[in-house]
Formats: sequence, C-alpha cells, structure tokens
Amino acid sequence: MSYYDPATRSPTISRRPGNRRSDEWVALLLARLQVCRVATRWNDLPFINPTTFVYRPATHDIVFHSNLAGRMRANAERAGDFGEQVCFEASEFGRLLPSNDPLELSVQYRSVIAFGPVALLEGEAARRGLEDLSGKMFPQLRPGVDMRPITDDDLARTSVYSLKVREWSGKENWQEQAAQTEDWPALPKELL
Repeated sequence: MSYYDPATRSPTISRRPGNRRSDEWVALLLARLQVCRVATRWNDLPFINPTTFVYRPATHDIVFHSNLAGRMRANAERAGDFGEQVCFEASEFGRLLPSNDPLELSVQYRSVIAFGPVALLEGEAARRGLEDLSGKMFPQLRPGVDMRPITDDDLARTSVYSLKVREWSGKENWQEQAAQTEDWPALPKELL
C-alpha cells in the first residue's frame, strides 16, 4: 500500500493527471461558483466554515466574511496577519455515475482546492473586499443606487478576510459514465 506524504508531494497535485486543470480554468470556475468551505484550526481542532467568496485575480486572493465573533474570527486573529494557513474548497456536482464495479462508483464534479495564509481585513481594505464580494454575488445591485454604501458601522459588525493563494489546483471529472467491469453483468441502460 502506498503512503501519501505531503512533505514529499505537494497537496495541490492531483493523483489523476487526466483530471487536472489549468490556472486559467481554476480562475474561471472560481468566478462562477458561489459557495466555498474554508478550513482552519485551533491547535489540533479543525473547523470548516461554509461561506460565499470572491476570487480577485489582480491580488490573487480569495475574500470571504463571517460573523464578528466566532471560531473563524478567533482562528484568524490568533494567527496574526497572514500567519494561519488555511485550506479552501469550492466545487460543483453533476450526476451520480453508477457502475457494476463498486470501486468505480463516481460522481461528476469540478473542484478547486487552494492553500495559503489568511488575514483579517480592516478599514478600506475590508470595505473593498465586501464591495467585491457583493458585486460578484449581486451584480444587479449598485451601491449608492440600489443599496446604500457600506458604512463604518457595517464594517464594525462583520469580519472580512483575505486568503492569499500560495498554491491551488483544479480538478474535473465530468464524464458521462463511470468505468464498468467485464467481470460482472452489465448494468441495464436505465441505471446508467
């Protein structure tokens, strides 16, 4: 049995080269997806936070926000500016792919995993982050026209973060059918 050692193999390299995607593909997928999961830790206790996000190509960072107080904020503050390494994941799923081979049962997916340090944004940086996030999620709403601008009081009531992307990878498996084995009767077409 092989052992996976992240010290000798980057965690951003997929085991299946055929599923790997380019940096351009990753950026386009992140522009389209809306929800991510960010994993942090407090000592040995892991924590996953689902949230909305925006990827900003110009600064190669991912912005998201959370409550003013909570585990995400505590983990980020404890680490200091760009100190705590986090893991980011965003994905979309299609159909379940049945097979007559239990090890080939699969699902259509597209996903991005990113790693990097996270920092709490403050002041104008936080305001720009929230504006970028709301612009992605609600492009039809214009600040100052359809909704009021983000105030200092708003910034005092939320936490805005920047994940500086150090490494990332994109994977896609959107095949129409899972592999089947010839060692067992074929699945009926209505199950495929």
